[in-house]
Amino acid sequence: MENQAQTDKTRKPGRIPLMACIALFALFFINLFIGKANIHYQLNLPHMGNIAEFLLMAAASTLLIVAALERETAEKDDNTKPTEEEK
Repeated sequence: MENQAQTDKTRKPGRIPLMACIALFALFFINLFIGKANIHYQLNLPHMGNIAEFLLMAAASTLLIVAALERETAEKDDNTKPTEEEK
C-alpha cells in the first residue's frame, strides 16, 4: 500500500497530455519535412493539407496548455497541504 502512495506522489500530473503534445508536434514536423521533400525533390509523397496541419498544431498547443495547467494545479495543491510540522 505504501508503494502505491509513493508512486502516486512521484508521478507528475499532466504527463499524458504532455506526451500526446510531443507526439503531435513530432507528427507536425515529420509532415513538414515530407512537404519540403516533395517540393525540393519533386516527390509525390502523401502529406496533410493546410487545414489538417492547422488542426494538428491547435491540438498540440491545447494539450501543452492542459499539461501546464495540471502541473500548476498540482504544485498549488502541494503547497496548500499542511506539513508534518504544522500538524
